[in-house]
Amino acid sequence: MANTQDIFKVITGNAEAETKQSVLSNLNEEKVSKDEYNRLKNAWALLNSERQMSSYQVEELYLSFQQQLDIRKRLFKLNVYSYFKYAAVFFLAIGLSTLFSYFQNNGQSQNNSRLFVTSIVAEDGQRSKIVLPDSSVVWLNSGTQLTYNNNFGNTNREIKLIGEAFFQVTKNTNLPLIVSCNDLKVQVLGTRFDVNAYSNSESISVALQSGSVELRHSKNDSFQYKLIPGEMAQYNTHSGKVVINKVNVGRFTAWKDGILYFNDSPMKEVFTQLERKYNIVIEVKNPKIYNSIFTATIKNESLEEIFRSIEYSCSVRCKIVRGEKKDEKIKVIISK
Repeated sequence: MANTQDIFKVITGNAEAETKQSVLSNLNEEKVSKDEYNRLKNAWALLNSERQMSSYQVEELYLSFQQQLDIRKRLFKLNVYSYFKYAAVFFLAIGLSTLFSYFQNNGQSQNNSRLFVTSIVAEDGQRSKIVLPDSSVVWLNSGTQLTYNNNFGNTNREIKLIGEAFFQVTKNTNLPLIVSCNDLKVQVLGTRFDVNAYSNSESISVALQSGSVELRHSKNDSFQYKLIPGEMAQYNTHSGKVVINKVNVGRFTAWKDGILYFNDSPMKEVFTQLERKYNIVIEVKNPKIYNSIFTATIKNESLEEIFRSIEYSCSVRCKIVRGEKKDEKIKVIISK
């Protein structure tokens, strides 16, 4: 039976004829996981490179890539808690691309340090809890991606975030943790805070529970805002303006415990959060529905209970349509 290393060589075009024949035969006979084959094939396709590597470079690349997978498997076993056991946490192929760039840019040089990138994704409808290499704890809301490199905790504590995450940061006065959300950067030493920076939103919000954080801009050195516990900053990505208000931070961090708070919330925000939490599609037939507001605390209620409440509060009709296919998303049609 072909192993992962043989599959890797076939995909990169560096396998001998006998190895290639063995892998393809095993694949046809389903002795080789098609998911594993496609995962490596898609990762390699992302590189978009025409350069042919030597057998030595392929071997080095594979060993480094496999080492990173082994590390990530251990992190997965240690750091994904049981009550999030159904969360789909993926370590993406960015590390593979970076490894290839190392060989492409440095040739046979072995003196330069290698840079690997770990990217963790919580799928729509799931939440994840992870522990970073510096022992900081992070909760990822659904539809969130968090990325850091292998120097995290040693020479840097820099994270890139798309989506929403709650951070419990281990204090290190010599190495501040920096969360980058496009041009906005949140810098902390040791604290608990929430960052909401979904790509389809026009604003980025930072809510501070304890400690202190500082907001900075990658293109504007004079842009500096400090928060104290109980404050939330909202940064408009279009205008660049920041509004800071006193808030009940618990209402903005309760999502990590599976709770949603709505307090006179506009329906567009309500629908977005429900789609994200339950991995559903909401179809609004009448734009006037967005003019309504909604107040509720949602914990473990079923979709039927939630949308009955919306029907009563907003004078609308909600129809839940469940698809015939297993992987088809539930659709909720809302009309007047």
